[in-house]
Amino acid sequence: MKKKKNIIESKWLKLKELSKSDNPSIQQIDELSCDLLANLAELTVRGVKEVDGVSIDLMKDRVWWCLERHGLLPEYKEEEEDPLIEILDNWEKYDDEFEEVEINEEDIYNNL
Repeated sequence: MKKKKNIIESKWLKLKELSKSDNPSIQQIDELSCDLLANLAELTVRGVKEVDGVSIDLMKDRVWWCLERHGLLPEYKEEEEDPLIEILDNWEKYDDEFEEVEINEEDIYNNL
């Protein structure tokens, strides 16, 4: 008697078959991969590490590669300008903006 496949493996095999077909339906691939990723995410949250000896992370990677192959991932865009500005520490550096003031300690003591 043939062992019944679990739901995760069944969904993966269906997605894999659909993905490798001659004329794959992008909508079906998108729906099936989203559903499978949601199931894998739920298993991850519950602490499950593998399903029938296959790592959950490997299953996520397989789905990711399928999405990537069919162009279903959004384009990655780098920020043109870094939002973090480098702050330089000029504490000990002389500042030309202020003139040096000569302090006469005797005047200070006399005023006390």
